Amino acid sequence: MTKGTSKYRSPTDDPLLMEMLAARGLDEVPLYSRSRRNLPEKAWRDAFERWDALAPDRDGPVGVPPVPVPDPGGMSAAIKRKARELGADDVGITELTPVMVNAGEEVPHRYAISLLVQERYTEVLGGALAVEMETIDVYIRCAEISTALGKHIRDELGYPAMADHNGTHALQAIPTMVASGLGEMGKHGSMIHREFGAGFRPAFVTTDLPLSPDTPDLFGVQDYCMHCRLCENNCPAEAIPPSDEHVVTEGYKRWLTDVEKCYTASRLRDEYCHICVDVCPYVHKENGDPEKRLLYKLFMSKRRQAGWRTPQWFIEDEEEILAAGRRR
Repeated sequence: MTKGTSKYRSPTDDPLLMEMLAARGLDEVPLYSRSRRNLPEKAWRDAFERWDALAPDRDGPVGVPPVPVPDPGGMSAAIKRKARELGADDVGITELTPVMVNAGEEVPHRYAISLLVQERYTEVLGGALAVEMETIDVYIRCAEISTALGKHIRDELGYPAMADHNGTHALQAIPTMVASGLGEMGKHGSMIHREFGAGFRPAFVTTDLPLSPDTPDLFGVQDYCMHCRLCENNCPAEAIPPSDEHVVTEGYKRWLTDVEKCYTASRLRDEYCHICVDVCPYVHKENGDPEKRLLYKLFMSKRRQAGWRTPQWFIEDEEEILAAGRRR
């Protein structure tokens, strides 16, 4: 049993967000409103119904006697293969600690299996709605994969296992992923993966299946962020601090995003904001992907015309936004 110690900020009913809504006379979060413009109502509804339908299968009884596990390393390799067969793009394993669990939550298992699914970078050229729908689709795939992997562990290996995906509120994603060897925390507050940058979504499976934990993959992100300002310069809300404004916890740098400023762009607008992720060099340059590098150049050409701190826009507004930027 792991009892959580980390503070948790809900994406939908955070007290700070509620205060900001009240100060503006708003009854609901604009980004989550079903009445906002450009919302494809059927696609949105179908997506969240699929998400909700997975909830009952997050956990369940163990279906068979436990298989012997004389080699946890071999079992870890097998679990990673299975996760990739189910659709995960990368997988890591860690032993849970209290900092990986939200305060007020308890996880009854010893290990966490971290699963990543990459987002399609092509969607940055489709505007805010295309990026948002891709994110929702990837989150649902994460839920499907983690649910299926948990069921595999219970029904075929004989060990308790529970899927933890977006909206579950049990695990702290970033410390769990970092400890699982999947990447490092970047200045924009997201974890950066060697290949995907921060262009992915995670899910987790907690279990008592004997496994061999991975070690953190430290490949220079923390130092890189000290001299890179792309996310900082492109943030519409100017919410990302300068490189030298960070705290150090147990030797690890953490840049503290101004959440109130961030909410003005990421919650109080109709348009989905994903810009800090989309401009990160680990998405388009440091991973050596020529296709993503070309997409980045096209994306940033539009951002230069509109203005570096211009929020992402709906595709039908593009001509007007770019023209207004050129006039400034």
